[in-house]
Amino acid sequence: MREKGIVLTSISAIAYGLVPLFTVYLMDASFDAISIGFFRFFLMGLYTFVVALLTRSSFKMDKSMWPSLLLAAIGQCATILLLNVSYEMIPVGNATSLHFMYPIFVSLILYYYYRNQFSKRQVIALCLSVVGIVCFMDISNMGNLLGMLLALCSGFTYAMYMVLLEKHHLTQLSSSVLTTYLCLIESVVLFVLGLTQNSFSISFDANIVFYLIILVGFTLIGQLFLQKGTHYIGAAMASLFCLFEPLTSLISGWIFLGDPVRIMSIIGCGFICVGIMQIMTRKE
Repeated sequence: MREKGIVLTSISAIAYGLVPLFTVYLMDASFDAISIGFFRFFLMGLYTFVVALLTRSSFKMDKSMWPSLLLAAIGQCATILLLNVSYEMIPVGNATSLHFMYPIFVSLILYYYYRNQFSKRQVIALCLSVVGIVCFMDISNMGNLLGMLLALCSGFTYAMYMVLLEKHHLTQLSSSVLTTYLCLIESVVLFVLGLTQNSFSISFDANIVFYLIILVGFTLIGQLFLQKGTHYIGAAMASLFCLFEPLTSLISGWIFLGDPVRIMSIIGCGFICVGIMQIMTRKE
């Protein structure tokens, strides 16, 4: 099961790593953080709802799980809003790097709140990965302090989401049912927020519809596989394998957007890969 969890989480990270590529296209087409988030969650929830019906999955859920489900939905919704707003204040690469400090937040929450203990290899892997993420940052171009804070907060809210998946047994639900519930809550929140911010004054054409479909597809793969991967290997280990995401974003940005690749970013990739190998090669 451990190997399966690693594979699922890694695929999830790669899928999520391609999301910024299509998010940039939509932002260039006058979409904002709220409208992008709404369409992502609404279309994804619609798809998983149909899948749940076709597979005759039960939508019944223990009442005690509802508070955790609501918190998880708020965490995921807040993550997208905070991260996308930070993109408008500081360079996207720096915002993404600060967001990917979330493995630290996951470990801190698990250690101080849930009293989890970590092996020496896990601590080394975490430290190496953090050094790798720092290497991705362009320190000379940090800019707005508020933007940095928002990006860091997006990492904390995402860490909260991951921990809730594991510790409050949300992954025991069918993936399609869990995603449907999460997306329903998130869509309602973003729709109401979007109406107040006039976020839906946008026009559609064939290209925008195509980008939305691809964006939702990668998000769907990322979310479903992350839920299953977290169920098998836990939030702490899953958060480390999620670091394949910035590597994917770096490569896809270089190939498709012509983004420059800094030497420090390549060094950062090396640190992250070594950190991940620390986990993959540990003995059972």
